[in-house]
Amino acid sequence: MRNLQIEALFGGVLAMVVLGVAVYALVNSTFGASGSVSPDPSSATPAISVSAPSVSLEAESGQDLICECYDEAFRLAGRVDVLSPEYRTGFEQCRARGGVDAGDAWTAGWNARLSGRPYEASCRAYKRRSN
Repeated sequence: MRNLQIEALFGGVLAMVVLGVAVYALVNSTFGASGSVSPDPSSATPAISVSAPSVSLEAESGQDLICECYDEAFRLAGRVDVLSPEYRTGFEQCRARGGVDAGDAWTAGWNARLSGRPYEASCRAYKRRSN
């Protein structure tokens, strides 16, 4: 009998904690911020500025296009998502300049960064595997 009371007590405390976290999250979310909407849409300033993707694929001296695409995708994968405009722009630039091989190098560089062992990834290793 005593065990049931203890379990009910701890269950009630746990339910209160979960309810408190849910209320806190609801109050601090954008759904609960009713005063943040401007009544006049023409006077509202945008909260997010949209800029053009900035992926630059300029060949460095002595570096071929395959390694350039691989390295740029490897670098970019640490900063943006695969659905980002930067990813798509970079892939399309590589594909347009170097064909299917450069597009494949872009994808391989991206995947190398996201793999479990990015320290082992390099363009030279990619070229050895693809030959």
